[in-house]
Formats: sequence, structure tokens, C-alpha cells
Amino acid sequence: MATRYDSRTNGCIFQWKIENLSHCCWLEKGVELVSPTFILDEFSGAIWSLHLYPMGGAKFENSIGFYLHREDDSGPHEMEVNYHLAFLSKDGRILKELYEDTYCKSGEGLGRQNFESQKRVFLTQRKEFLSEDALTVQCTIRDICGEICCTFANLKHLYARTVFKVNRRSVLWKIDKFSTVKPVLRNKFKDNLIDLDLILDKDIFNMDVISYDDSIKYISVNISIIDSKGRKTNCGVGEFNGSKIQWSSFGGMHVEYGKFRSTSYYISRIPVKLMKHKSQYMPNDVLSLYVEYVFSTVTNSYEYFDSGTISPKLTKEVVENHIEHHVGKETSQNASVLIDDLKSMYTDQIFSDTILHTSSKTFPVHRGILSARSPVFSRMFSHDMKEKNSGHVHITDLENDTVHRMLLFIYTDFLEDLQFESASKLYVAADKYEILSLKSRCSSFLKYNICPTKACDVLILADLHRDEDLKSFVQGYILEHDDVFSLQEWKHLMENNLKLAADIMYRKIHPCNE
Repeated sequence: MATRYDSRTNGCIFQWKIENLSHCCWLEKGVELVSPTFILDEFSGAIWSLHLYPMGGAKFENSIGFYLHREDDSGPHEMEVNYHLAFLSKDGRILKELYEDTYCKSGEGLGRQNFESQKRVFLTQRKEFLSEDALTVQCTIRDICGEICCTFANLKHLYARTVFKVNRRSVLWKIDKFSTVKPVLRNKFKDNLIDLDLILDKDIFNMDVISYDDSIKYISVNISIIDSKGRKTNCGVGEFNGSKIQWSSFGGMHVEYGKFRSTSYYISRIPVKLMKHKSQYMPNDVLSLYVEYVFSTVTNSYEYFDSGTISPKLTKEVVENHIEHHVGKETSQNASVLIDDLKSMYTDQIFSDTILHTSSKTFPVHRGILSARSPVFSRMFSHDMKEKNSGHVHITDLENDTVHRMLLFIYTDFLEDLQFESASKLYVAADKYEILSLKSRCSSFLKYNICPTKACDVLILADLHRDEDLKSFVQGYILEHDDVFSLQEWKHLMENNLKLAADIMYRKIHPCNE
């Protein structure tokens, strides 16, 4: 018998983006990254999460493990599910996948230890898997109820992001009278989180690392020599994982040596050829060293929101283990009926008492609902203004589609097929009418979908609307993605918004003064 599809059955597409993945190399084999948890109400309380093992496990140490994990929840002891796991490219293409129908008990995981090889992800096909150093993974899960399953269109879409916190710093160390200096030179660079003690012994670089924050698990140090024309020549990179970092409490009163064997670590050496061309690389007997260091912390920040065919209840949380959230099946169904009824009031124009006018379309609406959702509309209809007396509100600066999306959200708390351009326009509308929940949701969408070609547009948008949170996010994104500076969009930003561009460059040159 052919499989039947029923729109009442529900499932979920959960997409998880892990940024700055290359900076999690401090993870040991068998250590997992865990996504925020998600709940499907129709699964009667079952709670799910994705588990990723970037460094592999004991059995498949050269592979990346990937699992759909069911938490120890209050749902049914055993459930039959259809699941699909995938690694995605930046444009959404499936690069690796696994799918099956199976049974899953509380506390069990579904997936493979050898889901994909580390070599493909981190080396041979890095550009496909780790575009902009971000890995996007996806899980599609559906419950199987006899011969009924749900269509792709009826699945709930959820998105989450884990960002490894990466801090970049740079300092310039000029050594005068280099040819006559003592055999061993030391220079200490202090930061609010770490101290770097750079040691130059003749032509060899060594490093002492002291951390004031035990969340730091990885440090990378890159040393370059600046020649007489200001050009940089790389001398090498030193990397330190958690077992090579010297931990110290705040105030430096005590030091814990942990697992490492000594306090100094070899980084690199000055190339011999540079020492032979002193006039170029050491003008006036001055050696100029450009020291760049990057440190990554274990703390992950999650942005958790859903959008698509089910009302997207957006939240932004910092999650330690999981998001505690449970809605009973009956409550969920009642809320769905209420949303449908409110949407019907809008689309069927039932007892509307006010009309919104754009340049080419009218939208019959209800004052009470608009007033409850927007302080701006509330002031219009509460005071003796022309909109209250005439029953007409003219909106000439927003497009028809934007007004429709805004009204649909006001009535249903629902965002429909949101794209980058429509989200930007909806953000403007939300700010104008002070619909803060909509503005926040659009902001999160823009953050999640930002890319180098869109970064400057979002920066201008955030600055125009005085959104310091979004502005700071975009500034940080641009500083982490040097390819933005070579784009035409950056050139336009410098031509038309010089101060915004200057602020970015100042932060790039003086990161410690942020």
C-alpha cells in the first residue's frame, strides 16, 4: 500500500551552524560538541540534540562522529522515527548524508562514529565543508505513525548557531640595536585574559603563556618581520592547546602547572636569508616584529530561533547544556487554533475598523490588535490624531509586501518565507512602529544569514537605526573576515559612509582599545 501523507503529522528540520570550527582543535578525541536541544510537541515530550565529535573517537580516530541524540526525557520509552543527518555546503547542498527508519529509546543516539573523514572536512574539501570556517550540519526527523508521515512542507524549521569565541590581538615589537643586544631578549604582552612572554634567543623564538581565564583552551601565535618598506615576512606560527597553557589565578598569586612539562615552547626562528639582508629587514639596526595572537575559549554562545511553517517563537539564549522548554500537546493545539482564528480575522477582513493605505494597496485592520502589538499604533488610535478620527493610516514609505508581512506578524507572531532582503525591509518597519519582538527576530535572522557581500549593508542598516547590538555584531564579523575589504561593497562603504569604515579600520589596527 502506498504511503499516505497527512498535514496533521509534524516533524522538524534542525540546522546547526558551528562557526570558527578550526579553533576547536584543543578538543581531545572522544569529546563532543552538543547543540541546543529542541522539542517536537507531537513526540509527547521527547527532547533531542545533535552531537558532533570533530576529533573523532577511540575506534575511528581519523573520522568525525555525528549523532542525533535523544535526551533522558519524559516521552515514550521507545519511538519509531525517520531521521536524516547531513553536512551542508554554504549554499545548502548536501555533502554527506545518512538516513534511516529506526527505533530510538530515551538516552540513545542515532548516527555514526565515522560519519565523515577529518581529511575531507579539514583538508582536501575544506572550502566546501568549512566555508568561512563554519560547518553547517542538519537533521531532519519525523515520527512514524503507522502508515502516516508528513511532507517536507509541513516540517518545522529550527536554526541554531554555536560560535567559538575567537579573540585576535596584535602588537608591534621594535628591537633597537639588534646586532648588539644580549643573547636572550624577553618582551611581555599583557591582555585582560592572558600574558604572552615572547623570548628571542639569537634567532629562535620561544613563548611563555600564562592565562587568567581557564576557559581559554587554544592559542595561536604568528610572528612576522616588517621590512624597510612596511611589508611583512612570516616567520612561522606556534600553536598551543589546553595541555600546554600555564594557568594562573587573577592577581598572579598562584600558578597551576597542569599537564605540561615546561613553561617555554618553541614557536619559530628568523629565516637565515633575512639575517643576510639586514639593510632591508633591519634598517638602522632595528628589528621590527609584528606579533599576532589568537585565543579561543570553550564558552559557546547559542542563538536559537525557528522560522518557517510553524509560528517562529524566537528566543536568544546563552545555553550551558540545554534549553528547558516544554509545551503540552493540548496547549500547543489550542494556541495553533487561536493563531488560525486571528489570521482569519486579518485575511478575511472580519469586522475591521481601520484601513492602512500604501501607495497602491489597502489593508483593512483592527485598531485593538494593532494597538496591543505596537506602541506607535496605540498612540495613533488613543490620542486625538487624524488617524483616529478618519479611520485611515497612510504608509507611503513601505512596500506592499513589507506591510503585509508586518501585519501577518502582528496578528499571528508568524514569519513567512523570510529572505535576506525582506528581513532587512521588515526590520525597518519594525523599528518604525516599535514592534520590538519583530525587530529582534529580524535582527537574529540577519545575523544568522550574514555573509561578506551583505555585511556592509547590515552595518549601514544597524547604524541608521542606532542598533548597537547588531552594529557591534557586524563590526566583529567584518574584522573576522578579511575578504570583505576586497569587495566592491566595502569600496562603496568607504565612499559613502567614511566614518563607519574608519571605525572598522581603527578597531582592526588597535584591537586592544575596543
